[in-house]
Amino acid sequence: MAKRYGISDETVRKWRRRGEQAVQDRSGRPKRLAWCMTEEERAIICAVRRSTGFALDDLTFVLPHFLPHLNRDSICQVLKAEGLNRRPPKPEVQPRKGQGSFKDYDLGFVHIDVKHLPQLRTADGEIRKRFL
Repeated sequence: MAKRYGISDETVRKWRRRGEQAVQDRSGRPKRLAWCMTEEERAIICAVRRSTGFALDDLTFVLPHFLPHLNRDSICQVLKAEGLNRRPPKPEVQPRKGQGSFKDYDLGFVHIDVKHLPQLRTADGEIRKRFL
């Protein structure tokens, strides 16, 4: 059997000692997870994320003060399950072009807006620039 499957004789002996059920193909995942989070703990994680907008590493720093058994992976799993794993994009500081308003200046300052118009040709073919 060892030659057929390309394994050592010792591995075959080990499998025979374990029995027929031990050599069946099955998942390597544990049957019971070591710890399961309650709904209240999940709600706390989601509420903190929504109210503060903290990144995962910041949540990992803050939440264990209240729930000491939490680690980065468990917080990440909860955020993924609730659809909170991606933070919303930061609001633009500058409005889109054409959507903003003029800046309010202190007394004594004047806002001058310069508009460049396309080049114009005169009757004799001379190119002139116009400004408003």
